[in-house]
Amino acid sequence: MGSAGHMPHFALRWGKAAYPYPGKFWGTGNRCGHDPQKGEFERFNKPTTQRELPKAQQKLLELVQRYYESPAMLPTLSNLNGRRNLDGNPRSNRSEARAAESLVLSAIIQHLEFASLRVGTPKPDGTFKPRSCGELAKVAGLLDPKCDPSYPQPSERFWRAWRRLKLAGAFTVHQIAEKRPDGSMRARPAIKHINQDFLVALGIGYSKLKELRDWASRSLKRAKKRFAEQFPGEGDAKKARANLVTGKIAGGGGRSYMPKDRRGPRDTPDVNPSKQRQREYSQEVLRWTAEVSANNPNASPREVRELVNKKYPPYQVWLAQQNE
Repeated sequence: MGSAGHMPHFALRWGKAAYPYPGKFWGTGNRCGHDPQKGEFERFNKPTTQRELPKAQQKLLELVQRYYESPAMLPTLSNLNGRRNLDGNPRSNRSEARAAESLVLSAIIQHLEFASLRVGTPKPDGTFKPRSCGELAKVAGLLDPKCDPSYPQPSERFWRAWRRLKLAGAFTVHQIAEKRPDGSMRARPAIKHINQDFLVALGIGYSKLKELRDWASRSLKRAKKRFAEQFPGEGDAKKARANLVTGKIAGGGGRSYMPKDRRGPRDTPDVNPSKQRQREYSQEVLRWTAEVSANNPNASPREVRELVNKKYPPYQVWLAQQNE
């Protein structure tokens, strides 16, 4: 029998149907064309931007690629099931899973608005355009091959990576909908808010991330100021609507027009209580991982993981300890 790269090609069947994959990396157990020796970053469709991305944002994209080779950087993601190898070290997820996770993460960071850590594009008039999962899947190169290109739909592989990232505490999701004139509801792209500790756990550091967020905030304020100067009527109309709602001009108005209290970013909990519990555990671990990384800047990812494990063992072990 030949080596992994020189296996003979012959027809296979999966039940009664023809097996669609060529067996390119036959000896590795990955018959779909995935090469474990490298990621699949050639799939990534980097959008064209008017200017170069900030250095810190480029660094984050590099760190995401590094995660593929060093999964210990993100233990809540790479060891979701909590299993261990025979030598006692945490067992990492499969390389094709990490490849998909890296692509989805890269797409998220590419479209991340750092002032608010939301996934989308802020507009000078103060509105915000959240990016849909279809748009993210297109950038990640993980579209459903059967979908209409004008209406991008994520593949099942994208959704599996998305669910793992959510379970690992990478982001929160706030589902939103708008009411149509006929009274029916229409779903809109959900607000996706990235966990700051997840980015720090990648290795960027709190100070660098703060610099990037401050820069993004200043840039957004300048853009809003230029818009207000160029279109003063838009700002006046917005203020007038706000005054009408609060009753300053409407003579008091009805109580039903009073604005609601701001509740900050909301998160749609997982429908599965056990998965929601694991998400909360992952968020705790990420906060502690970011703190350990900040206090031990010269520690390797493996050393950071060992320090974190002293307080937070794998999820199943931690869960058993909570129930004792």
